[in-house]
Amino acid sequence: MTRSLLIALILGQCIETFAQISDSTDVDIVDLLFSKKKREATSKYRSNKKVHFSLLPAAVNVPGGGKAVITAVNAAFYAGDPSVTNLSNVYVIPYTNFTNRYGLYVRPNIWIHGNKFNLMADYRIAHFPQYSWGLGGDSPEWDRSLIDSDYLRLYQTALFKVFDHWFAGIGYYFDHRWGISETEYVGEGHLSRYGEDLTSTTSSGVTFNAVYDSRTNAINPQRGAYILFTVRRNGDWLGSTYSNSSLFIDGRKYFKLSNQFDRVLAFRTYYWTVLQGETPYLDLPATNWAPATGIASRGFQTGRYRSNAMLYFEGEQRFQLTANGLLGVVAFVNIASTSEFDTQHFKTWQTGGGFGIRIKMNKYSDTNIAVDLAFSNNYWGVWLNIGEVF
Repeated sequence: MTRSLLIALILGQCIETFAQISDSTDVDIVDLLFSKKKREATSKYRSNKKVHFSLLPAAVNVPGGGKAVITAVNAAFYAGDPSVTNLSNVYVIPYTNFTNRYGLYVRPNIWIHGNKFNLMADYRIAHFPQYSWGLGGDSPEWDRSLIDSDYLRLYQTALFKVFDHWFAGIGYYFDHRWGISETEYVGEGHLSRYGEDLTSTTSSGVTFNAVYDSRTNAINPQRGAYILFTVRRNGDWLGSTYSNSSLFIDGRKYFKLSNQFDRVLAFRTYYWTVLQGETPYLDLPATNWAPATGIASRGFQTGRYRSNAMLYFEGEQRFQLTANGLLGVVAFVNIASTSEFDTQHFKTWQTGGGFGIRIKMNKYSDTNIAVDLAFSNNYWGVWLNIGEVF
């Protein structure tokens, strides 16, 4: 109810104010708070700021019951000459339901002057309950359990420019889960079936990365492409529960179809697989767990499909509705498959899709509030985000 009311209030205010703002001057939510005369002075002040902030408070459902209050903050800035340097940004996302569910996510993406270096990170600490449906691409809905745990993620990657738009580098990835317990299962739990009876697991390893990135603003890409190749090697010498290696390949392409109104056709695909070795159950490839920036698998519950390998495809059409950039809409469809466990056979494909609205939060960083209604077989949900999902 809180989430629906928030969305309705924002939409209502945007529509009401849009009737008063009919020119093509760029407008965002902050502008709606001021008269036209004050708006001009405020815009001049805001345009000179070094850091542009965006804020989104929201309430979402939490697996296992209850709601969590989220406040997502995005700070966008240039760490070098804007004419030759991509826009940097930092996401800070705390959430809590004021009882036993909490979390803090921090995701910086920093571009050094001239794009000579790119520093990316993903830090998370959370008490994270999630449902599990077992392994494979066609796990039944009724075979569901609840796996509870505390979770710490420390991902850090450093890339250096090799030549135009191409980067290479290394990183360190650390996933630690403790207090693992499974309830609400029918017959035997999924952890037990997998042969894992541990109350804590650790995946600690180095990554080797190659990246092509011709986007200038990762918050809201209009043109260009992004390709990521990551090989991860976890070793017991770094504290891992198991020694293993994995591969993740992520590709994204953006086509701007109109210069007058922002109309963008965006595509994404990724392949994620365990190459060798045993992997903790909760670290296996699964929906909504891709080790990359952005959101995938809208319409699917977190961890709905899980196995040793996963393929994913998504397409999204983005339309700007108003000349001033205040309002927009999107429509999207995705298809995913996890392999038959311990193989590379992708026999069953699952589809999801939906539509959403975009409201300009900050016109200087081109940051939107994204509100998406997404659905798949036997499930639907609302996804909220600051910026485009990929």
